[in-house]
Amino acid sequence: MTTAVPTTRRRVRRIVRKVDPWTILKVGTVFFLISGLAMVLLSIIAWTVITNLGLPEAIDSAARDVSFIEANESLFRSGEQYFRVVLFFAFAWSVLMTGMATLGAVAYNLIADIVGGLEFSVMEDIPISEMPELP
Repeated sequence: MTTAVPTTRRRVRRIVRKVDPWTILKVGTVFFLISGLAMVLLSIIAWTVITNLGLPEAIDSAARDVSFIEANESLFRSGEQYFRVVLFFAFAWSVLMTGMATLGAVAYNLIADIVGGLEFSVMEDIPISEMPELP
């Protein structure tokens, strides 16, 4: 059984002067690929719900009634074509957002060189035995 060391809190100032673009690239790649996969899965679920409700057929029927399309045509060609487009856009979005996050890190580093970085305060727990004596 361990005994708890008495601690106290003090406010500490921290400054973020640099962000590593390579780290942002790696983390951004994983994050945005997972986000893209989530968008693809969400669109599959939405398409399944929409087709089970019969919405594509109802829209096609309404379009035929107002002579927007001919009798043998359909506005919704196939789910396969729709999913190819969704997959392409999810991948393109992932690549674009990863690139923008990396460029954002480079821009932050350039701006931080000029203005000094991002400053914030945190509360830090320090053991009472390590506290410096006040005069």
